[in-house]
Amino acid sequence: MDTEYPPFEFGISRIVDCGFMIEEAVKAEPNKVRLGYSMNFLFDVPNSWIQFNVRADFQHSETGITFLSGTVLTRFSINNLSGFLDDDKKVVFPKGVLESLFGIAFSHMRAILAKNIAGSRFTNVYVPVIDTQVVFNELLKRNIEVAKKLNEDLASENADNDVAENIYSPPSKGS
Repeated sequence: MDTEYPPFEFGISRIVDCGFMIEEAVKAEPNKVRLGYSMNFLFDVPNSWIQFNVRADFQHSETGITFLSGTVLTRFSINNLSGFLDDDKKVVFPKGVLESLFGIAFSHMRAILAKNIAGSRFTNVYVPVIDTQVVFNELLKRNIEVAKKLNEDLASENADNDVAENIYSPPSKGS
């Protein structure tokens, strides 16, 4: 039997320019630019919000120097986020919702980055419009792979730390 969830209603509660970097000494011709994106998102069920951090980095393709970068946070307030919990207390987002919220957050990043570079040598550089579903799924896949690798590394590190804890003793209060 399918669980019935409430309608998904949201509002934008916060937009923050988290950081911007420009390296005007770099001369990047249009055919020598590499553009990369990253994103992370988290949600807080008790406080009913979802937050996306979206970043764009422009690099010179030959030197690898990042000459333009910006990160923007967008927080969405969600009406009754706890209403989307399944029996295992995991959030079940309606189909397409995360992609749509990512698209809005991505648009905020595009706009703020454009505002930040106005008047610079890169004033005509823009983050292009994207297929939000494709880019979101690519970034999500990359984040999942990174998380798995981190978990493996942490498990290995914790095994090593068991030995280290037996060797290291913190200084006493009197020293």
